[in-house]
Amino acid sequence: MATRINRGLSKKVAAMVARRIDQVADDVARGVRDNAPAAKTWQTDADEQVRPSHAEAHGQTIPANLDFRLQAMEYVRKGRGRDGKAVNRSGGWKLLKGVWDLADRPRDERLPVHQVANCRCQAVDVPGAIASRVRSTPAQPRGNAIAATVSVSFERVAESEHAERGGGWLAEAVRVAAARSRARRR
Repeated sequence: MATRINRGLSKKVAAMVARRIDQVADDVARGVRDNAPAAKTWQTDADEQVRPSHAEAHGQTIPANLDFRLQAMEYVRKGRGRDGKAVNRSGGWKLLKGVWDLADRPRDERLPVHQVANCRCQAVDVPGAIASRVRSTPAQPRGNAIAATVSVSFERVAESEHAERGGGWLAEAVRVAAARSRARRR
């Protein structure tokens, strides 16, 4: 006895699964947009009095639940560095490459005094900056699976997701979307 196979059935099932995956991806993207932290930008007065580390940080835009990274500095006396070699003919502050001072905002009490004294910088809130960078792709067949992607493209966003202050916002959106999907099946 021969079995009849409905060749269109697999396409119908795949389309149904793809719709369900699109629905979940849309829920995740919506949740990420709702939960994403604001961003903040370091701004200086952009004049000759701005210290070198603050000038380097000018325009740094990061998630609000993270610390700004300011390059650490040391004062080099006129003419010679620690090793005795001629480094700085006029003396002054030198940036230390790869060494950072962390600050939630300008004049943060955790900063060394030479980073805080007479600082005129500001941290400007940028609400919705991260939420506006959330993207999702429609469900597509990939081998034996059907998948959709939700992504966020923003400076230090992965660090923000795992931050001590307000992290887990992306994972929370996934948990909520999964719970909604399970509830719809019932």
